[in-house]
Amino acid sequence: MMSLALLAACGGALPVHPAQPAEQPKGAARTTPSQNDPPLPLDTRVTKGKLANGLTYYILPHKKPEGRAQMWLAVNAGSVLEDDDQRGLAHFCEHMAFNGTKRFPKSAIVDFLEKAGVRFGADLNAYTSFDETVYTLQVPTDNPETVAKAFEVLRDWAGDVTFDPAEVDKERGVVLEEWRRGRGAGMRLLDKRAPVLFHDSKYAERIPIGKPDVLKSASRDTLYRYYKEWYRPDNMAVVAVGDFTAADIERRIKAELGSLPAAPASSKPRVVVPVPSHPQVLYSIETDPEMTYTTVDLMTKLPRRPHRSAKDYRRVLAEQLFTGMLNARLDELRRASNAPFLSASARSAQGVRSMDVFSQTATVKEDGLLAGYSALREELLRVEKHGFVKTELDRAKVSTLRFFEQNAKEYDKQDSGGLAAEIVRNFLTDEAMPGPDKELALAQELLPSIALDEVNILGTTMNQGSHVITVAGGPKLVKPTPESFATVDKALTAKDVKPHDDGAGVPLMAHKPSPGRVASTRTIPEIGVTEWTLGNGVRVVVKPTDFASDVVRVSAYSPGGSSLSKDADAETAKVAATLVGQGGLGPLDAVQLRKSLAGKVASVTPRISELEEGLSGSASPTDLETMLQMVHLTFTAPRKDGDAFASWQARELERVKNRRHSPEAAFYEDMQIFAWKNHPRRQPTTPELLQKVELGKALTIYEDRFGDAGDFTFVFVGNVDLGKLQPLVETYLGSLPSRGRKETWRDLKITRRTGVAKQVVRGGTEPKSAVVLTFHGNEKWSRDADNDMKMLVEAVRLRLREVLREDMSGVYGVSVTGQIIRRPRVTYTFSVDFDCAPENVEKLEKAVFDEMKSIQNNGVSEGYITKIKEMRRRGLETESKENGFWMRELERAYVYGDDPKQIADLGALIERVSSERIKAAAKRYLNASQYILGELRPEGAPAPPKK
Repeated sequence: MMSLALLAACGGALPVHPAQPAEQPKGAARTTPSQNDPPLPLDTRVTKGKLANGLTYYILPHKKPEGRAQMWLAVNAGSVLEDDDQRGLAHFCEHMAFNGTKRFPKSAIVDFLEKAGVRFGADLNAYTSFDETVYTLQVPTDNPETVAKAFEVLRDWAGDVTFDPAEVDKERGVVLEEWRRGRGAGMRLLDKRAPVLFHDSKYAERIPIGKPDVLKSASRDTLYRYYKEWYRPDNMAVVAVGDFTAADIERRIKAELGSLPAAPASSKPRVVVPVPSHPQVLYSIETDPEMTYTTVDLMTKLPRRPHRSAKDYRRVLAEQLFTGMLNARLDELRRASNAPFLSASARSAQGVRSMDVFSQTATVKEDGLLAGYSALREELLRVEKHGFVKTELDRAKVSTLRFFEQNAKEYDKQDSGGLAAEIVRNFLTDEAMPGPDKELALAQELLPSIALDEVNILGTTMNQGSHVITVAGGPKLVKPTPESFATVDKALTAKDVKPHDDGAGVPLMAHKPSPGRVASTRTIPEIGVTEWTLGNGVRVVVKPTDFASDVVRVSAYSPGGSSLSKDADAETAKVAATLVGQGGLGPLDAVQLRKSLAGKVASVTPRISELEEGLSGSASPTDLETMLQMVHLTFTAPRKDGDAFASWQARELERVKNRRHSPEAAFYEDMQIFAWKNHPRRQPTTPELLQKVELGKALTIYEDRFGDAGDFTFVFVGNVDLGKLQPLVETYLGSLPSRGRKETWRDLKITRRTGVAKQVVRGGTEPKSAVVLTFHGNEKWSRDADNDMKMLVEAVRLRLREVLREDMSGVYGVSVTGQIIRRPRVTYTFSVDFDCAPENVEKLEKAVFDEMKSIQNNGVSEGYITKIKEMRRRGLETESKENGFWMRELERAYVYGDDPKQIADLGALIERVSSERIKAAAKRYLNASQYILGELRPEGAPAPPKK
């Protein structure tokens, strides 16, 4: 996988944790901390060491998820270190690590790990960016042999990738397919923008995916030269986080990785590549025929600041407060009916190793670019002239502190992958990792002392760097000139910019409703579930868990949805819940609601789908009452906000009018229309349809769907106490209106094309195609049928990855999905999607059909059965200890009237996986006489051969 660190340079999220000096890889730049500004100590739970050969290691025992360990290898080398004849080979080297090492020839690494239950992509992966390459591996820890093998894999990645010439040539096609897959408007614009963003820097010429001519022709020795120069112990770290003892892991690291030879004294130093400053403003103003939206970005490039000490931490906190308050103002502006932009945001972020970035970005109307630019500049000027106000800073501080409190509370429940990523940043960039308790203590100490004047001045100080203005838009955009931006700036200088009005606070709910009562209680001890039926008919299902310390989730549903609306109102019904959400809640508009929730962790989002209406929400246990108040108001007090509607409609119109400039978007829209026989309920949203949406009608539909709570079921999962929840449920759910309606959804009689149906869509200028193949038909639902479909999907996914990617080098990836759909009628779909070169479409399609025929005739070998069983078993082990799993399974059981106790028996389905069942499922679901095949082919490409 290739990761673009440039995305961070263009405005990534501000890192939560400031940095500390770890022992730097050889040659890396660092600033020596003064005695008055010492580095923060490393989290005491982390064991850090360095082997005699120079390799750094980190070990952190952590039990989430149980029985698993993250084993990562971080290499302090990325594409910026490539020679001119190696452009793209840092990423190519990463691919080759999965294609043969000293102890794992060819694809043996993937084969072994999949048999151990490790999923390629989810548990086993890697990425390459400008500055680093990181390999990620999660393995079970209950089998010592698997743990030992994982360290063998790390050792081979670090020093013994073989670069077998035959494997190099096979993987060359896969890397080229990844390059092809990434082509399009975004990459073409990046090609033009990079020389401006990275003016006079090597970064401008080292986009990680590389150059296709190099990827096609680079020799094995050129590839190997990069590996030998930069994959060396002093440039690498092993990171182990998981359910193990530190002493055992440290022993294994020393035994396995200690044998790596130290780098010779003549090795190239790992220097930090500079991004030089420039006094003049640089511009990148570009259009592309496939660009679907228009953006303007004001970027200030700053020298990289350290993120090591308490002083650094204070600066990061202040910048978080500044950008948080500025973003709140920008969000308020975009909600106005005559908003100057569709969306806007400001960020202070780490870019590449030698550069930080402060950026302001706006998505604007095609004819409103300079107006959007002016609004961005004016808002920053407003801060410079008048500053923020105390109420804004108070809310920002409360919200920031609450984040750190949550982080400390959730530490033991945090997924080990996030901790491993944090350690990698400590190794590569000196980002401090003092631990969540220390971070909370720092926030508690530092936040009160950050004064308003200190934050207000940041708009000026963060703008004291090298400036770049970038514009990107579609083919109809009239390009502005650099002079036009200067004209706007001059006008703003003379403008009387008024102070910001923060408004007055309004309570979310002034008076509590009269409570109802729990009429009956049922328990399901087998799965730890309690059911309450309230007097108004509302059913409440509660599953207390300890999977997360500070989270309670809720989901609610009722049958009906937009299916009960007239066809003429379908578009309005589809967006009714969204429109109500845009308007705020109860007495508060959306801006007032955000302000009133400052420092609280609670959210509720209503929805109306085709067959049901409902909502989703989450909260900290301490804010559970706030969330339930929001639920109550979602039913009883939806807001009609004309300004919010006008703003939403303007944004949506701009989004959809140019959407089909994207060939991929047009392809999937056309295939949807084709597959569903142009049914009015399966039309993509168009400007004409949006113009027909009426706010008053949307509110009427919404009030009808949520006006009767008596047939709703609410599911709560998380760290919830039944004794504390019940009175809240009685107050806020028991008081909801109930009319006694008995509703269900309406079958709209929408059916797909029957028989074999094929459509070719023309679009795009890049040499790439897309293929989507969907089998479908009627079915009778059963647990066994559902299980058979799942195992068939897994078998076909494994086989097609091996055939299309590894054997034929024809794709970067292949997506395989399948499901049995139980409403409104029981049907099934089974789909295969992939991108490829246009000239390879026919042979890859043939390979797909040949492989399906083979499975229908022969099933799959025992090796695949072993992999499928173990991956499903290992997946269930971890998923069953997550709130999302229980929310999904409980809601599914209650929606369809299944026995919830069967959730505890899902493991039994794994044992039914067999070659014979897969073969039978393939015959049932891969029906060669009924499928829909879509092909996206570039404009001007030769017509496909007739079949």
